[in-house]
Amino acid sequence: MKRIHTKFLIITVLACPILSGCGTNLFSGKLGEGVIEYELTFPEYDSDGIMAGMLPERTTVTFANDKQVAELSAGMGIFRTTMVADGVDKAMDYHLSLMSKKMVSHLQPRDLSMFNSDSGIPTILYTEDRDTIAGYPCKRAIAVFSKLDAPEIEIWYTNEINLKNPNWFGPFAEVPGVLMRYDLVQYGMRMRLNALSVTPGTVDASKFEVKSDFEQVPAEVLNHELAEVLGTFSM
Repeated sequence: MKRIHTKFLIITVLACPILSGCGTNLFSGKLGEGVIEYELTFPEYDSDGIMAGMLPERTTVTFANDKQVAELSAGMGIFRTTMVADGVDKAMDYHLSLMSKKMVSHLQPRDLSMFNSDSGIPTILYTEDRDTIAGYPCKRAIAVFSKLDAPEIEIWYTNEINLKNPNWFGPFAEVPGVLMRYDLVQYGMRMRLNALSVTPGTVDASKFEVKSDFEQVPAEVLNHELAEVLGTFSM
């Protein structure tokens, strides 16, 4: 009887880290909930430019249940964006806050071509290169764009974060993993994102809700506002 009890105790102790692993998908072993923090740099922007001090230095992506929220603030908080993306339904609620103006647009895949018009659809070349970024094993790919003056963009992505269709809304929709280091060109600006940390943790479901105090607008209106604001930074 004592021997059986001892075996049960050993099994229970070994199982506890798996069962209590915060934000971990029990079946795949991949991280299912948490926050990724990225460093933001602008490699083609003059660091002495008039708007340099207004550019963002960090952005975060919060994820859970195949949904993600990307949040960015610039201009000392004057300009904020919150993008709530659903990888299952392939829909996004894009919030823009500019001083007293608050708007949100519900975007479907057909709407997103206008937001990615700077680069178009790339050809993705996969490599055998591997690296570790923010503690996660990553694979390297190259995106080749026909529309960009510097057509090649290096992409590092991980398969150890559990998100379905994590890139469906951007130019790298084909890449089968969460992006950890990459460049993005929008509204004339090249942004470089590099993951600094991944923090596992339970995410409140309300994080993915549409903000009630934002005015619903068509995709064209949102795109026009973004082009005007971000065009100022690219001067």
